Amino acid sequence: MIRSLVAVAWRNLARNPQRTALTVSAIALGLTALIGLWSFSDGLQRNMVSNFQDTIVGSFQVHHRGFFKRPELDRHIARPESVVEALGASGVNRWTWRLEGFALAAGSRGSSGVFVIGMDPTREGQVTRFPSKITRGRFFAADDGRVCVLGAGTAQNLGLRLGDTLVLMAYDRFGALAAEEFEVVGLVTTGEMGIDRGLAVVPLAALQEFLEMQGRVTSVVATVPEATLDEVSAAVRAALGEADYDVLRWHDMFPVMQEWVRLSNGFHYIFLAIVLVIVLGGVLNTVLLSMLERTRELGVLMALGMTTGQVRALVILEALSLGVLGTLAGAVAGVLLAVWLGRTGVDLSVFLGSTSRFYIDPIIRAELDSGHVLLAVAAAFVTAALAGVYPALLASRLEPVEAMRHA
Repeated sequence: MIRSLVAVAWRNLARNPQRTALTVSAIALGLTALIGLWSFSDGLQRNMVSNFQDTIVGSFQVHHRGFFKRPELDRHIARPESVVEALGASGVNRWTWRLEGFALAAGSRGSSGVFVIGMDPTREGQVTRFPSKITRGRFFAADDGRVCVLGAGTAQNLGLRLGDTLVLMAYDRFGALAAEEFEVVGLVTTGEMGIDRGLAVVPLAALQEFLEMQGRVTSVVATVPEATLDEVSAAVRAALGEADYDVLRWHDMFPVMQEWVRLSNGFHYIFLAIVLVIVLGGVLNTVLLSMLERTRELGVLMALGMTTGQVRALVILEALSLGVLGTLAGAVAGVLLAVWLGRTGVDLSVFLGSTSRFYIDPIIRAELDSGHVLLAVAAAFVTAALAGVYPALLASRLEPVEAMRHA
């Protein structure tokens, strides 16, 4: 009986091939666009998050408790070796330490406040790509003394160029005002105002000596695969204890980036809803018109013994057939589109400007997520099935005598 109903359903759809093809094409086109857009956005998100971590933030950081909210020198890590031991016990081998604080920077044109980061030149490149992000000049080496890398905006405001002398003034660990000269050896242009116009990076040893912080740091930065971030950070937190240390993941420190990812995902679900409306309207229109055109035929079949349940099943099978054709074609085309975008990529350099050096690569490659594909296909198929419910109910309520009189 099921085979007979399926055969009849396919025959009914074949009666009006133009309408059937139009409905299937609409479903397939919407699903293809959704899968392609979702895959491109997944690639863009992963690229942004990866660059955000790899450039300067890392996957997670360890601070003395309360330092991130109030970065003061007295909230430093006195024994960074203990933090390194906890990282090693948790399987983390890519880490570096930093000393951070605020200072007044002076140049030939004036002065301004900056955030100073002391980086270890031997370890920073193992954790982040900041040394490779230098726009002009170079990053400092292990044997460099008092040198610095400035954000391009900071250097412009202070009237400094490569080779010029920057004067930093800050309070050291004991509260005494200290001043020191640093040679500008590198400039960074990122498109991000907080770095371009408020950052000075110097060798860790030089900043420790400048601020009387020998052997002390304020942050330990580590990088791990995103899939293991929660597990590893929790293990480090348990090993160190929460009384003296904060173990903060990148999105704990900068929740705006994660909120952007969530907002982007929200737009995808809105687009999915639009596609489902297209599926619902297309299938409902096709099946309802087909049912109305065959009212007399349905009356004859019911008079010959077809039950109301079989009539409902027949109409729903027509809707399912449209759903199968549309979702199958859309899924195949969408996956092929995503694979093509993953191989060739999409060049966004014209739209990104200077930020292409920092958070977003100029060419974004799509990343196919099987979970998103399955969700889109399943939602479209279920919607197509639901679209057949209303015409099925109308067909099952037909009176055979009255239906046979239908012209």
